[in-house]
Amino acid sequence: MTSRLNPQLIAGLVFISIGAAFLLGSLDLSYGTWRKIGPGAFPGLVASALIAMGLIVAFTARRHDAGEEPPSLYSSKVMFIITAIVVFGLVVRGGGLLPAVFCCCFISSFASRPLRPVKSALYGLGLGTACSLVFIKGLGMPIAIIGPWFGL
Repeated sequence: MTSRLNPQLIAGLVFISIGAAFLLGSLDLSYGTWRKIGPGAFPGLVASALIAMGLIVAFTARRHDAGEEPPSLYSSKVMFIITAIVVFGLVVRGGGLLPAVFCCCFISSFASRPLRPVKSALYGLGLGTACSLVFIKGLGMPIAIIGPWFGL
């Protein structure tokens, strides 16, 4: 007996439900105009894209064969990703955006095999620099590139 639900279908349904929840949440905010977008435009656009991606994933889901091994969840790898997100949130105010993105990239790299610490550190530094240029210099976000923890 085969199950009608497979991992791809479940993932598509999860994407659709999360996107729908955020889309409903963004409806209370002003969307603004094309020249001056409001605070609800970006979350609404991202939520719509997530719903579209969920529909694509759900409709392209293949039937789960009885001979296939069900996918397993690697809890240690998931914990590295969750830890990286938590560390980013803790570091961004005091350490600044560059160190926060660097820490996030470096910690999340422990979830991949083989571990390449030098490559991960360089990737984190490059991504941190790019994020600093885009979000702080380009968009004018009020976050320090290097925060007060470093005395700069």
